Amino acid sequence: MHDAKQARSRHLSRWLMLALLGAYTFFNLGPIFWLIISSLKGRADLFAMPPKWVFDIDLTGYQSVFGVGAARGTASAYGVTDALINSVIVSCSGTFIAVLLGTLAGYVCSRFEFRGKGDFLFFVLSTRMLPPVAVLVFYHLMFARLGLADTKTGLIFVAIFANVGLATWIMKGFFDGVPKQVEQIAMVSGYTRMYAFIRLVLPMVRGGIAATAGFCFIFAWNEFAFASILTTTKAKTLPVKISAASGATGIEWTQIMSAGVVLIIPVLIFFYLIRKHLLMGMTFGILGRS
Repeated sequence: MHDAKQARSRHLSRWLMLALLGAYTFFNLGPIFWLIISSLKGRADLFAMPPKWVFDIDLTGYQSVFGVGAARGTASAYGVTDALINSVIVSCSGTFIAVLLGTLAGYVCSRFEFRGKGDFLFFVLSTRMLPPVAVLVFYHLMFARLGLADTKTGLIFVAIFANVGLATWIMKGFFDGVPKQVEQIAMVSGYTRMYAFIRLVLPMVRGGIAATAGFCFIFAWNEFAFASILTTTKAKTLPVKISAASGATGIEWTQIMSAGVVLIIPVLIFFYLIRKHLLMGMTFGILGRS
């Protein structure tokens, strides 16, 4: 009797957990599913009430995004492909340099004591606390004087400034999990600290580097505030271009939905490529101290 009651309780708990997981998955993936479905609809089906679940697939939105097919040379497709290329260049370059500088700074802060170390760490973290609107005017004036306005180089600098503090803090935490004896043993054996850092320490925190790169890439890829103010035509990124999508019939919702799907794909590809290192990086803080 008691065993049967326990079995029913476990069965009920299992179903309750599955229901909660299903609701959580639907809550998180529902908007993405709706976005994909909407990107395949024509304008009439997109605004149909009640919503249509069975419809003829219309790829005009994607044609406008890539400027191909019937949308080739149209006003709605103008500059969208360039904006996508700009986003890829700015995000990849900014992420690489920010992670490189953050890795070096994180290692120094983890291994050495120097005057003002606490103030430095607080300063680099405070760059993430400032709302973009507080420094937009300063950036606009500075970039205008330096000739960096409406350039990919200027946006790369913005991505670096915005992410290097985050990268420093995250990487410091991963380096703290590596025993200092690793470098000490190598240096006692006649190797330099640089050799120990590159050949011994970095391979141990490659998961942390992947995790840091993932976070920095997301922030750089989704950046909108700076890109919308500091660019006008040549260096517009895809988020900015999506927000201004318009044509002869008004706001091009099909193009916006299609561009939204395209905006998600590089992030999925990036995280798929680093998935193994990312998992190791996320568990490093626990396993490294157990």
